[in-house]
Amino acid sequence: MKDDAFGIVPVFSRDADTSFLLIQHQAGHWAFPKGHAEPGESALETAKRELEEETGIRDYEVLEEPSFVEHYSFVQESAPTSVKHYAFAKQGEVIEKTVTYFVAFVNSMDVVLQVEEVQNSAWISFEEAINLISFEGNRGILREVKAYLDGRKKS
Repeated sequence: MKDDAFGIVPVFSRDADTSFLLIQHQAGHWAFPKGHAEPGESALETAKRELEEETGIRDYEVLEEPSFVEHYSFVQESAPTSVKHYAFAKQGEVIEKTVTYFVAFVNSMDVVLQVEEVQNSAWISFEEAINLISFEGNRGILREVKAYLDGRKKS
Protein backbone atom coordinates (compact mmCIF):
# COMPACT_ATOMS: atom_id res chain seq x y z
CA MET A 1 0.00 0.00 0.00
CA LYS A 2 1.25 3.48 -0.86
CA ASP A 3 1.00 6.39 1.57
CA ASP A 4 1.95 10.04 0.97
CA ALA A 5 2.54 12.71 3.60
CA PHE A 6 3.79 16.27 3.48
CA GLY A 7 5.74 18.33 5.97
CA ILE A 8 7.85 21.35 6.78
CA VAL A 9 11.40 21.73 8.00
CA PRO A 10 11.07 24.87 10.16
CA VAL A 11 14.16 27.11 10.18
CA PHE A 12 14.87 30.14 12.38
CA SER A 13 17.88 32.26 11.41
CA ARG A 14 19.28 35.18 13.31
CA ASP A 15 22.67 36.59 12.36
CA ALA A 16 24.98 33.60 11.89
CA ASP A 17 22.87 31.24 14.02
CA THR A 18 20.40 28.81 12.47
CA SER A 19 18.02 26.66 14.50
CA PHE A 20 15.72 23.87 13.37
CA LEU A 21 12.43 22.93 15.01
CA LEU A 22 11.86 19.31 15.88
CA ILE A 23 8.69 17.97 17.41
CA GLN A 24 8.28 14.87 19.51
CA HIS A 25 5.22 13.02 18.29
CA GLN A 26 2.95 11.33 20.83
CA ALA A 27 4.42 8.00 19.65
CA GLY A 28 7.76 9.23 21.08
CA HIS A 29 9.88 9.84 17.99
CA TRP A 30 11.51 13.19 17.14
CA ALA A 31 10.94 14.49 13.61
CA PHE A 32 9.51 17.40 11.62
CA PRO A 33 5.85 18.45 11.47
CA LYS A 34 4.05 16.43 8.80
CA GLY A 35 0.75 14.81 7.92
CA HIS A 36 -1.68 13.60 5.31
CA ALA A 37 -3.58 15.68 2.77
CA GLU A 38 -7.23 16.43 3.21
CA PRO A 39 -9.44 16.12 0.10
CA GLY A 40 -8.51 18.75 -2.49
CA GLU A 41 -5.34 19.92 -0.71
CA SER A 42 -2.06 20.33 -2.56
CA ALA A 43 1.22 19.07 -1.12
CA LEU A 44 2.22 22.59 -0.08
CA GLU A 45 -1.19 23.37 1.44
CA THR A 46 -1.01 20.16 3.46
CA ALA A 47 2.50 20.88 4.72
CA LYS A 48 1.53 24.41 5.79
CA ARG A 49 -1.66 23.24 7.53
CA GLU A 50 0.24 20.54 9.41
CA LEU A 51 2.91 23.03 10.54
CA GLU A 52 0.24 25.42 11.80
CA GLU A 53 -1.84 22.70 13.50
CA GLU A 54 1.04 20.90 15.20
CA THR A 55 3.12 23.93 16.25
CA GLY A 56 0.83 26.96 16.18
CA ILE A 57 3.37 28.72 13.94
CA ARG A 58 1.64 31.07 11.50
CA ASP A 59 4.29 33.72 10.77
CA TYR A 60 6.63 32.14 8.23
CA GLU A 61 7.76 32.11 4.62
CA VAL A 62 7.69 28.71 2.95
CA LEU A 63 9.72 27.89 -0.14
CA GLU A 64 7.80 26.01 -2.82
CA GLU A 65 11.09 24.80 -4.28
CA PRO A 66 13.15 22.86 -3.65
CA SER A 67 11.32 20.07 -1.90
CA PHE A 68 13.06 17.20 -0.13
CA VAL A 69 11.67 13.66 -0.40
CA GLU A 70 12.00 10.73 1.97
CA HIS A 71 10.95 7.16 1.08
CA TYR A 72 10.63 4.28 3.49
CA SER A 73 8.50 1.22 4.15
CA PHE A 74 7.20 -0.47 7.25
CA VAL A 75 4.84 -3.25 8.25
CA GLN A 76 1.52 -2.40 9.91
CA GLU A 77 2.16 -4.28 13.13
CA SER A 78 -1.09 -3.96 15.07
CA ALA A 79 -4.66 -2.97 14.55
CA PRO A 80 -4.75 0.80 13.99
CA THR A 81 -6.41 2.95 16.63
CA SER A 82 -7.50 5.84 14.40
CA VAL A 83 -7.62 7.11 10.84
CA LYS A 84 -4.43 9.07 11.50
CA HIS A 85 -2.67 5.80 12.34
CA TYR A 86 -3.29 3.84 9.14
CA ALA A 87 -6.84 2.67 9.83
CA PHE A 88 -6.91 1.84 6.11
CA ALA A 89 -4.11 -0.74 6.43
CA LYS A 90 -4.46 -4.34 7.52
CA GLN A 91 -2.24 -5.86 10.17
CA GLY A 92 0.90 -7.25 8.51
CA GLU A 93 0.49 -5.09 5.39
CA VAL A 94 3.59 -3.37 4.01
CA ILE A 95 3.18 0.40 3.71
CA GLU A 96 5.40 2.24 1.20
CA LYS A 97 5.60 5.78 2.51
CA THR A 98 6.75 8.93 0.74
CA VAL A 99 7.10 12.18 2.67
CA THR A 100 7.74 15.44 0.83
CA TYR A 101 9.18 18.28 2.93
CA PHE A 102 9.39 22.00 2.23
CA VAL A 103 11.60 24.55 4.01
CA ALA A 104 9.94 27.34 5.97
CA PHE A 105 11.71 30.35 7.48
CA VAL A 106 9.85 31.29 10.64
CA ASN A 107 9.85 34.75 12.19
CA SER A 108 9.35 33.71 15.82
CA MET A 109 10.43 30.73 17.90
CA ASP A 110 7.11 30.70 19.79
CA VAL A 111 5.46 27.30 19.58
CA VAL A 112 2.01 26.16 20.76
CA LEU A 113 1.87 22.38 20.56
CA GLN A 114 -1.14 20.36 19.40
CA VAL A 115 -1.28 18.10 22.46
CA GLU A 116 -3.29 15.39 20.71
CA GLU A 117 -0.38 14.67 18.37
CA VAL A 118 2.73 16.37 19.80
CA GLN A 119 4.25 15.99 23.28
CA ASN A 120 7.33 18.21 23.00
CA SER A 121 9.36 20.48 20.74
CA ALA A 122 12.87 21.89 20.55
CA TRP A 123 14.57 24.65 18.57
CA ILE A 124 18.11 23.32 18.23
CA SER A 125 21.27 23.53 16.16
CA PHE A 126 21.96 21.28 13.18
CA GLU A 127 24.35 19.10 15.23
CA GLU A 128 21.87 18.74 18.10
CA ALA A 129 19.06 17.94 15.64
CA ILE A 130 21.09 15.22 13.93
CA ASN A 131 21.56 13.57 17.34
CA LEU A 132 17.92 13.99 18.45
CA ILE A 133 16.08 12.92 15.28
CA SER A 134 14.81 9.38 15.72
CA PHE A 135 15.01 8.03 12.17
CA GLU A 136 17.86 8.03 9.66
CA GLY A 137 15.55 9.17 6.84
CA ASN A 138 14.79 12.40 8.69
CA ARG A 139 18.50 12.91 9.41
CA GLY A 140 19.09 12.62 5.65
CA ILE A 141 16.41 15.24 4.97
CA LEU A 142 18.04 17.59 7.50
CA ARG A 143 21.46 17.11 5.91
CA GLU A 144 19.99 17.94 2.47
CA VAL A 145 18.25 21.04 3.85
CA LYS A 146 21.44 22.21 5.57
CA ALA A 147 23.44 21.76 2.33
CA TYR A 148 20.78 23.76 0.47
CA LEU A 149 20.84 26.55 3.10
CA ASP A 150 24.65 26.65 3.07
CA GLY A 151 24.55 26.97 -0.74
CA ARG A 152 22.09 29.88 -0.49
CA LYS A 153 24.44 31.75 1.87
CA LYS A 154 27.29 31.51 -0.64
CA SER A 155 25.29 32.93 -3.55
